[in-house]
Amino acid sequence: MVCDEISARIQNARLDFANLRHLWRRRGIRLSTKGRVYCTVVRSVLLYGSETWPIRVKDIRRLLVLVYRCLRSIAHIS
Repeated sequence: MVCDEISARIQNARLDFANLRHLWRRRGIRLSTKGRVYCTVVRSVLLYGSETWPIRVKDIRRLLVLVYRCLRSIAHIS
């Protein structure tokens, strides 16, 4: 089922994001570099295979919650 796939993707992306916590906290790394790492690692895990999902608005909202939470954390915005 698509909901299960999306839940698994969100969980995997959340774990990958948490594993890179040391990178997100470092102030000496440029925000653009952190953004590239985020897109390469976290977002690619989150959206892998999404082209084939029959997605609903509810599913998009669930994905966006994680995306915005990650970006706020990277930018140190609470």
